[in-house]
Amino acid sequence: MQNGPHRSVLLISLLVLISLCSFVGCSEAVGYSRIEKNHPGGSFDQEITTNTEIDSFSFLVLSDIHFGRTEEGVYWAFDEFFEWVDEYQNSDEYPLDFALSLGDGTAYSKEWEYQKYADFIMELENRSIRTNAVLGNHDVRNIGREYFTQYINPSTARRFSHKGLSFYLLDTGNASLGKNQLDNLMRAAREDPNPKIFCSHFPVYGGPDTFYFSLSNPQERALLLQTMVESKTGLYLAGHLHLSSKIYQFTDTTTEFVCESFHGRNSLLESTLPVWYVLTYQAESHAISIVKYSVTNAKKIVHEEKAIINLPR
Repeated sequence: MQNGPHRSVLLISLLVLISLCSFVGCSEAVGYSRIEKNHPGGSFDQEITTNTEIDSFSFLVLSDIHFGRTEEGVYWAFDEFFEWVDEYQNSDEYPLDFALSLGDGTAYSKEWEYQKYADFIMELENRSIRTNAVLGNHDVRNIGREYFTQYINPSTARRFSHKGLSFYLLDTGNASLGKNQLDNLMRAAREDPNPKIFCSHFPVYGGPDTFYFSLSNPQERALLLQTMVESKTGLYLAGHLHLSSKIYQFTDTTTEFVCESFHGRNSLLESTLPVWYVLTYQAESHAISIVKYSVTNAKKIVHEEKAIINLPR
């Protein structure tokens, strides 16, 4: 799907058409018949600035912290991470203006896990890094959504703008946006003239080998992709996968990036290192660079550039 913008748009249109046509025989309105209806999705009515001059900046992205995870070999590198944050903020790089946590901050949605998660966010905010979190599937067990609104943020889906870009925080904790949230997202995104970044726990697609881990409803994915392409959404950020990062390009300026987990695990089933990312928007080139940071088994922090994402104008 990377042979030019015209072919990419054509393929996405075909996906949308196939998804819609496959539900013509259903009794409810075409476009929503199989999408979860009881999802408590947000309105995305938060005020944003649309006339701000675009400026360069950096922000932190991490996913799948999983406070409380008890599986074999799971570990964290909090000391190394916060030492890195302090050094980075005093370096010659663009300082981290804010952070995005892409879901699964907890393992079992327990209150004490949410309290640990809130303490972690406070550690970042004490360093002047405002943290914006979305819900993951591990965060919505039992009354997890209530704990999220109590300890993390009163809204499980929302948006904000920063230096000329808009960020949409999606509630995909149920592996779906649901009809109400998707309706509100499509309306708000199309009325917002800013270039956009969508932030979610579940990948929208991520490529054929990530299909099992993506949003569960093909019709919903098609409508979401259509909205992204039509509303200048240049980047869709997701987590959930743990094992490796993935990049998938829908058009030349609409890309999905799937993050690795913030915790590490050393076991037969999963061999990962603690990982986080710095994304830097360069106003002159209108592109975002993605740099991955990880803590090795020798407690050394290493980094590598993963991608440069061109945004739509």
